[in-house]
Amino acid sequence: MKLKDGMDHFANIEIDVAFITQLEKMYNSLLPNEIKLIASMSKETVFYDDFPLLRGLSNEEIIDASADMSVDFIGKNLLPLFDIGDNDYIVFDLAEKVWYKFDIVDEVKFSRAENLREYLP
Repeated sequence: MKLKDGMDHFANIEIDVAFITQLEKMYNSLLPNEIKLIASMSKETVFYDDFPLLRGLSNEEIIDASADMSVDFIGKNLLPLFDIGDNDYIVFDLAEKVWYKFDIVDEVKFSRAENLREYLP
């Protein structure tokens, strides 16, 4: 499945209220509706076919990201949602309300995008 196709069917996605509430409490921030829908697309890890590696993080991976990756995602206001390989992730910056690619080794944001679709072919 392509992520792009999944995003075309947002109307069919039911927001996981319990999970979204947990994220909003963790980050002390209200999530935009688009982020709620993306985070609710799948509870488990899912691989998308948009490019060689695009892996949607499971709910547990999103919740445990700071501890598992030794990066203070919460303190940086970055919500990791996709693994794109080579220690890079697609994150949503809750302070700026934009998307970035983020290198977890160097802890550097790069490739800013206003919309997640800008990253997809």
